[in-house]
Amino acid sequence: MMTLRRHKFFKKDELKAKLTDEQYRKRIQYLSLILNDKNLPSEARDHELLGEYKGMREFHLGGDMLLIYTVKDDVLYLQRIGTHSQLFK
Repeated sequence: MMTLRRHKFFKKDELKAKLTDEQYRKRIQYLSLILNDKNLPSEARDHELLGEYKGMREFHLGGDMLLIYTVKDDVLYLQRIGTHSQLFK
């Protein structure tokens, strides 16, 4: 099983993110799946990113809320969380 690490930007974003109960539930569910090396459901729209976030992945929590992450050496790094407009300026 992987371990979980939060980047300092993620910690700051997390304080500002206003997740609904459903988004919070999905966040826990999706992170649990990744930590256990399982595929996310198609509704998460998990995909690789380009540009500034090249080499990272993102999944959707619902609405416009996204979570950006990387996996390296059995560590899941949570990089950013927020809306498209907050993360892609």
